[in-house]
Amino acid sequence: MKSKILVVVILLAVLGAGGVYLAANKSTTNEDVANEQSNTKSAEFIPESFQNIKAAHYVSSNPSNNALLNSSVDTVAIKFNFDLAPPSKINVTLNGADVTKSATSISSDKLTLTIPVTANQTGNYKVEYAACWPDGSCHDGSYGFSIKLP
Repeated sequence: MKSKILVVVILLAVLGAGGVYLAANKSTTNEDVANEQSNTKSAEFIPESFQNIKAAHYVSSNPSNNALLNSSVDTVAIKFNFDLAPPSKINVTLNGADVTKSATSISSDKLTLTIPVTANQTGNYKVEYAACWPDGSCHDGSYGFSIKLP
């Protein structure tokens, strides 16, 4: 019985040593290294300016899209989830006529566009906007709200 145990121990030792030998002597080709590097993403290769990038899109508005209001509106505000810059703007119309009072402003946190308007008539108002990044590139969009005065 002791001899059988000794044989098993020796076999395990030989097999274990063989496995260690194979792992230590595995050959690595230049192709293996290139494949491993291409599958690894390292923060050092991503420019710092891209590491905290915000996705560019609309978050909310006041009045909201498709709102039906029973009172007049004196400002329109649209919030985004990226930093806004000139020439960002809002234009509000009623039946094609401009109802904006002055220029669009950008909030101090650079996330909201606001414009004063004269929206004091019953009707469907169209809000068109251009939201621009600090690099000058822009995306545009539109939505609408309605006012029904008594």
